[in-house]
Amino acid sequence: MEFPNQAIPTPCTAHNLFPDMEKMRKKGGKSNPGITCNSFSHVKAIELAHKNITGTISSSIFHLPSIEIINLSINWLSGEIPNDMASSPSLRYLNLSNNNFIGPIPKCSVSLESLDLSNNMISGEISAEIGFLTLASNDLSGQIPSEIGRLKSLNWIYIDRNHFSGKIPEEIGNLVSLNHLDLAWNNLSGQIPSSLGNLSDLHYLYLWGNKLTGWLPTPLFRLKMLTELDLSGNHLSGEIPQLIIELQNLKLLQLMLNSFTGKIPNAVASLPRLQVLQLWSNQLSGEIPNYLGTQSDLTILDLSMNNLSGKIPDELCHSGHLVTLGLFSNSLQGQIPRSLNTCKSLEDIHLRQNRLGNDEGIVELDMFSNLPNLKFLDLSYNGVSVSSSINSSYTWPNLQYLSLASCSLKEFPRFLKGSKHLMSLDLSDNKIHGQIPKWMLNKGLDTLSYLNLSHNFLTHIERLPWENMKTLDLHSNFIQGAPPVPPLTVSFFSISNNSLVGELSSLICNRTSLEILELSYNNLNGTIPPCLGNFSKRLSVLDLRMNRFQGTIPDTFDKKCGLNNINFNGNELEGSIPPSLVHCRNMQVLDLGNNKIKDTFPRWLETLPEMQVLVLRSNKLHGFLPSPMVNHSFPVLRILDLANNDLAGPLPKGYVENMKGMWNLDEQGTSSYMGTRNFSYHYSVSLTIKGFEIKLEKILTIFTSIDLSNNMFVGEISSFVGQHNSLRGLNLSHNSFSGQIPESIGNLTQLEWLDLSSNKLNGQIPHNLADLTFLAFLNLSDNRLTGPIPQGRQFNTFENASYHGNIGLCGFPLSRGCNADGGQAPPPSSIFKEAHDELLTVTSFVLKGALIGYGCGLPVGVVIGHVAVKTGRAKWLLKLAQGKCH
Repeated sequence: MEFPNQAIPTPCTAHNLFPDMEKMRKKGGKSNPGITCNSFSHVKAIELAHKNITGTISSSIFHLPSIEIINLSINWLSGEIPNDMASSPSLRYLNLSNNNFIGPIPKCSVSLESLDLSNNMISGEISAEIGFLTLASNDLSGQIPSEIGRLKSLNWIYIDRNHFSGKIPEEIGNLVSLNHLDLAWNNLSGQIPSSLGNLSDLHYLYLWGNKLTGWLPTPLFRLKMLTELDLSGNHLSGEIPQLIIELQNLKLLQLMLNSFTGKIPNAVASLPRLQVLQLWSNQLSGEIPNYLGTQSDLTILDLSMNNLSGKIPDELCHSGHLVTLGLFSNSLQGQIPRSLNTCKSLEDIHLRQNRLGNDEGIVELDMFSNLPNLKFLDLSYNGVSVSSSINSSYTWPNLQYLSLASCSLKEFPRFLKGSKHLMSLDLSDNKIHGQIPKWMLNKGLDTLSYLNLSHNFLTHIERLPWENMKTLDLHSNFIQGAPPVPPLTVSFFSISNNSLVGELSSLICNRTSLEILELSYNNLNGTIPPCLGNFSKRLSVLDLRMNRFQGTIPDTFDKKCGLNNINFNGNELEGSIPPSLVHCRNMQVLDLGNNKIKDTFPRWLETLPEMQVLVLRSNKLHGFLPSPMVNHSFPVLRILDLANNDLAGPLPKGYVENMKGMWNLDEQGTSSYMGTRNFSYHYSVSLTIKGFEIKLEKILTIFTSIDLSNNMFVGEISSFVGQHNSLRGLNLSHNSFSGQIPESIGNLTQLEWLDLSSNKLNGQIPHNLADLTFLAFLNLSDNRLTGPIPQGRQFNTFENASYHGNIGLCGFPLSRGCNADGGQAPPPSSIFKEAHDELLTVTSFVLKGALIGYGCGLPVGVVIGHVAVKTGRAKWLLKLAQGKCH
């Protein structure tokens, strides 16, 4: 039914109020369904919610002289709300929620008592003239106007899920008739205003999901009528005060996802009506109050992710109504109370990552055998053994989620044999040997959608039959044989770090639901099936690294490619890098390192807008790096590794200037890692860091590095490298770079390692490099550098090896001192020269001996060196080497 955008007649008998009104009348038997009239036959109310009405709203609807109520919620109306609403003299109630309205909030009628515009796409700022506020789930922005304090008759304010910013105005405290206040899920900041303590009639206060700071204001605890208080997801701090005992009517208290410290006050345990207590993800410490749960009908208790210690109190389920118990990620210890076994209401038990268990370090599962409603049980990572000796005929009839990771299990729990509703099973990081038992492969576990058996000692997989499986994780076992093909429904499949052999079957390409495929660290060989490039637009991660795949990379990636991460590192792949990869527009990580790829640099990669990690090291890439094809090449690239190839020529200026992904990264992002959200899957990469090959199991989004070492690059190092001020590592060693070290490298304030060794660099070491406070590794050896070595800070920690092979350098830590003008000290006298030559001879002998010893066993070199130091003038030579001989 379409809403008429035309003049609306006043008489209630007019059937053209809506085009389909006459049909509705004949069908429903009413003269005007949804239309109510007064005694003068004038329209008094239009109530047409949920009628599939489309189109725009007519301005004339607000000119009906007697209209009091308009309810057009849950329809498909669009466009802007007419400003004529302000001219309606009698309109008291207007509900246009759950439509598709856009534009600003119109001015309101002076008679309006209730306005509900929630769940639209309205934008702009709030007018101070609005009466009853229900504007949730829109695009409203700006600050909440202080004039809101003038609307003394307001009972409800629902403006949650918008984009309001700034502080909560103190003037809200003037609204003494307020019963509901919901400002959740905005961008409000500052402290909670003390004036809220004036709202003596307030029952519901929701401020969650903002950026509020500071302590809980004392006046807040004057709200005697408060039944629900939700301040979660802010930046609140300090202790939870004992004054909370004043809130005797409180049923719901949610303070999770803040930074509260100190103990949980005993006063919380004394709140007589408390049903929901959620304090998880804070910094609370101490013990759980002993009588928590004895004074009220607790149904949900979640204290997870704190620093709580001591034992779990016996009386948490004293009322017999507890449904959810969340205590994971604390430091709780001791035996799990047997009293929980009598709490038949329990459905969810989250106890992972504590130190729970009896004196023998064992948790007996039969202590939960009396819980008929149990759906969720997690005892993982408690540092104890879990005994699964429950009678195999027993099952939890409603069990859906079971996690017993790192519980020293040696076999599959037999009580799972009859599970009818199990959806998620995590038995990872245990000591389970052999095969998956046949009873798990047969019918009966068809509901299973998540199975994690990683980090065990499984050796064989007969088949993978589960019909509803979404996530199947078998990595880090000892599984042998050919790679199994996962069930058709699987989205995540990992069988990496096993002992698989043979070729990868093209049947894998029938699994079109796959999003993540991990087969890395096995012994697979043969060629990569060509269908992997185009069988599914869902596939986002393809990890085949550290196998023995041969041949070329298939050039079959088509325009539906949805890959974010391709890792073929450490195989025996040849040929060129397939140009069809340019179709993978979402590519974030491409790692083809340590293969036998023979190609020039694939500059078309620079057009991939999401590319953040590019590793092509240790291949046979050759030729000059061409100039960029586009103005903004590699706009978000953060890790570039082209080391150990045959690339030559000068570095194109365009590449150095355009890689802005290494500029001004937000240091607040230290807890963010690259990966996919769907499976909490983190990307990984292996890099040379500070001279060592290191596998980064997680890649921080602020981590940046450039490694162009072991190539044939020439020319000067561009001063533009100093623009990459978020760079953590720079390795340009073993090339033929010339000229001076750019002073702009001193701008790289986050730099942790710098390797410019084995080039043809000359001039002095820039003194501002000494200001790089994070620099932990420096190698400038085998260049043509001269002058004094910078002193102070990190430079006081570097040894001679950092400067070896630069005969023009002087100063600490070298034995060569500098003269007054900073140059190298004059040549030694004849006796000094003789001693110096003797020292070099002995040192050479020591080093050769050490190297020989290293080749055939370390002790030989150590002994030869020891003998050399003990001969003749050893002590005198040692003083000479230390610059103490006069």
